[in-house]
Amino acid sequence: MLCEITRKAMGTEFVIMLHADSVADSYATDAAVEAADLVEQIERELTVYSPESEISKINASAFQEPVRPSVPTYRLLKRAVELSQITSGAFDITAAPLVETWGFTRRSGRKPSPEQVQEALSKVGYQSLILNDSDGSVAFKREGMSINMGAIGKGDALDRMAALLKEKGVADFLIHGGNSSVIASGNQHPESTLGWSVGLAHPTKPQRRLAGLWLKDLALATSGSGKQFFHHHGRRYGHVIDPRTGYPNGDLSSLTIAMPSATDADAIATALFVEGAAKAAEYHAANPFPFAIMTHSTDQQDRVEVETLGEIGWIEEPGTMSKPG
Repeated sequence: MLCEITRKAMGTEFVIMLHADSVADSYATDAAVEAADLVEQIERELTVYSPESEISKINASAFQEPVRPSVPTYRLLKRAVELSQITSGAFDITAAPLVETWGFTRRSGRKPSPEQVQEALSKVGYQSLILNDSDGSVAFKREGMSINMGAIGKGDALDRMAALLKEKGVADFLIHGGNSSVIASGNQHPESTLGWSVGLAHPTKPQRRLAGLWLKDLALATSGSGKQFFHHHGRRYGHVIDPRTGYPNGDLSSLTIAMPSATDADAIATALFVEGAAKAAEYHAANPFPFAIMTHSTDQQDRVEVETLGEIGWIEEPGTMSKPG
């Protein structure tokens, strides 16, 4: 038996799951409620939809003068820049002008002109995000720059919620944010050592289960364009944009990655989805992480081929699967 505590935040629903033995201890339930409250605070810090958020204040003023956010927000910005460097810019929180130009900020995708894409690209580049460690301030080098934490914010929230639960002595839990970001600690059943049972959704039919696996002391993040996309002149355009070219990129339907940090998993999943399957395999060989699951569309509607990297504890394997040679 599992207990669930939920909060709506960041445009989705966060769910904290505890097994029955944990719930019997009131401290575990109290800690879970405190962790759920924390995600609402994090949303207030990171959202671009409130002019009072820390990110909105940075976007409004950081070109004119440095802005000093809270320590957690500054720490996340610093990690975001490091992840941009690691991924050669395939992940970049300064891509907000591109997301806006393509209409995805308001979930109303549209095909911009080449001139509009170039105009947006002139305002993008993590190298122009200046972080001053001496006073914890943030500044923009270019006018018109803006940042959006959408590709990393949920992962940061999961990491901070998990850290709070562990600090309070809760060892066994699973937290997910809208199913695309998950973090698991310990075991689902007291007598088990396998971890938590996690379902993998079909990339274009999210209500359909593609596979099941065990997840223990790891975070899982999925990047894909199955939910946000539009068609223009017969071509499908997804919402995951390559910050270096200004256009949607990649040859995958979805990419799911497991890493120790949910923040890192969110960012690396986005970057490798943009890069495509071959680059993802190269990255895994050079920078080993536990595993990845990549889906490819086929000529048959809603049928996908699955490619994996690393070792996966399957509960139920996907139907059509291959491993890179």
